[in-house]
Amino acid sequence: ATQRPVRFMAKAPLFEGRVLGALLRSVGMIPAYRASDDKSSVRRNVESLSVAAENLAKGLPMGIFPEGKSHDLTHVEQVKTGAARIAQQAVALAEGKPVWVVPLGINYEEKPRFRSRVWVAVGETVDATAWFAEHEGNEKQAMRQLTIALDERLKAVVVHLDDARWGPLLDDLEWLAPVYASADKVRAVSRVQRRKNIAEAINYFESKDPERAGAITARVAAHEEALGQAGVRINSPVFQYTGAALFWRFAFKIYRVVFALPALIGTLLHLIPFVLVRLISPRFEGIGKTTTSLYRILVGLPFYGVWYVAAWFVLHLYTDAKIATVSVLPMPLIGIFAFHYWINAGVVWRSLREEAKLLFNAKLLAELRAENLAVKEQIAELGDEYREAFPDKFADPESAASA
Repeated sequence: ATQRPVRFMAKAPLFEGRVLGALLRSVGMIPAYRASDDKSSVRRNVESLSVAAENLAKGLPMGIFPEGKSHDLTHVEQVKTGAARIAQQAVALAEGKPVWVVPLGINYEEKPRFRSRVWVAVGETVDATAWFAEHEGNEKQAMRQLTIALDERLKAVVVHLDDARWGPLLDDLEWLAPVYASADKVRAVSRVQRRKNIAEAINYFESKDPERAGAITARVAAHEEALGQAGVRINSPVFQYTGAALFWRFAFKIYRVVFALPALIGTLLHLIPFVLVRLISPRFEGIGKTTTSLYRILVGLPFYGVWYVAAWFVLHLYTDAKIATVSVLPMPLIGIFAFHYWINAGVVWRSLREEAKLLFNAKLLAELRAENLAVKEQIAELGDEYREAFPDKFADPESAASA
């Protein structure tokens, strides 16, 4: 959005370490003193906000997490006044130069997973200079109104549920909601964008017709409970495929089991550094899923590097340098293969159990499929109603442009 390096505000405890603190300051990051970290240091936050405002007034992009924290919830937490206060001070220091506030939504497809796909949505910008000019003489009210505006615009660019109780059902609804009829549309719309559409539909029906929303909630919950008793997931292939397609998927999963042997070898070769990283990395992890993979990588890189060097020297004691090198070089690739294999192995094994169980229980399979189809049809009706209420959201960009 800025096409320039952005200087971020980060929680103050990150700056306490000599190495990490120096690194953060070297890239222009500013400590944010939060009450949740240290109540006695909150007053120092005024200084940090002033530094951020000075940078912004000079034309240096500043990044701030307006909720005051990072979290894994499916709704926007209370937006703090920090962003509005920085904007107000920056406008006062900018001497008439424009100051803009740009809401950004960061949406992860699979937050705990390393290299997860991310959808970054840019919201409607706020001309802070014009905003405070309109409220001249009443800066406090201007900051309150700006905070409210930022809250609304952030909700427009992230997956947000007005009622957090819907959170546990959001993943289920992803599998129950109808897919796009157009194959091009399926490819163009990411999973996380589809999740946002579903969340907005939930918010719409929750406010418009709470009784209807409650009824579909109860039905989805009952369906999930029935599936749980049968030992079947809501996204099981038995609800997506039938006949030969399901059989060949079943056969392919059995074929994949053959690769368990090289995966086991890769696991044994990396067992010691893997266990050490899992034991040590939690000591450095912050709160939230996004930090888990990051800290495991930061802790793991030196551990695995030392492990490969040690393996080379041990092999060199019994063989020559060439054999030791040829033996150690493929170890990282084998380790990566084993890691990804075991990530998917649990899903494959569970899917095999589900399909094997239901393929030999035609009555139960028919009952679960019938209920699954009925729930999907009910959700599809709500989806059609939602599209009629908001046709612009689902208009084809090309047809909209030509119109």
